[in-house]
Amino acid sequence: MKKRILASLLVIIMILPATVFAQDLNLDSDQPADPSLKNKMESNIVAKVNGEKITRQELLQKAKINQVLMKINRIDQQFLRVLTGTKSGKNVIKEYQKRKLDNLINNILLEQQAQKSGISLSQEKKEKIYQQQKKAILKNNNLSQKQFLSILKKQGFKNEKAYKQQFLNNPQLKVNKLIEKEVVSDIKITDAEIKKFYEKNKKQFTKNNKTQSLEKVKPQIKELLKQQKRSKQIKQYE
Repeated sequence: MKKRILASLLVIIMILPATVFAQDLNLDSDQPADPSLKNKMESNIVAKVNGEKITRQELLQKAKINQVLMKINRIDQQFLRVLTGTKSGKNVIKEYQKRKLDNLINNILLEQQAQKSGISLSQEKKEKIYQQQKKAILKNNNLSQKQFLSILKKQGFKNEKAYKQQFLNNPQLKVNKLIEKEVVSDIKITDAEIKKFYEKNKKQFTKNNKTQSLEKVKPQIKELLKQQKRSKQIKQYE
């Protein structure tokens, strides 16, 4: 899917040198060797996707390079000097930057595709998704409501209402629906696939030397295989 999107959309990348990040930490104050990069740095635009701009600040926030380098500094200052003071180290930072920029571009392409496809979510559906996500967060992290609110405040949210508003306005919700529509609707599991999985994993369905019949575990296997295909196809789609 990504190839089809990229084939029809215009993406202009103006990548910044790795030294830009070092400058933010005062780790390397050298100016770029290529004078042509100066205007690009000053314009603060690192990419354009169908006219939609990605700013240097957005990339910095996404990549969190400064935070990563500060963590490395606390753990191993010598390793930090290698990263920021050698050509190979700067290439590592630059490659990391490029990958994060790719992620940003892909997200924008998917958001634009969702908009083009007329994907929409009702307020009721958004509310349902929010409650499901919140329930999963509380359960997976063993959090109480009080602890949940405390974490939100530490992250800069005044209250849950502010967090919820940001969540409901996130374009990713429409992107997720687009992916579900394009991917999940086409997933099919055959009886042959179910039988093959059953024969290969009989031990999983055996308890006290008694193996459950294929018919009994068929729904369970079908759902498992569906989830596996779903994850694989979503990865390919993105």
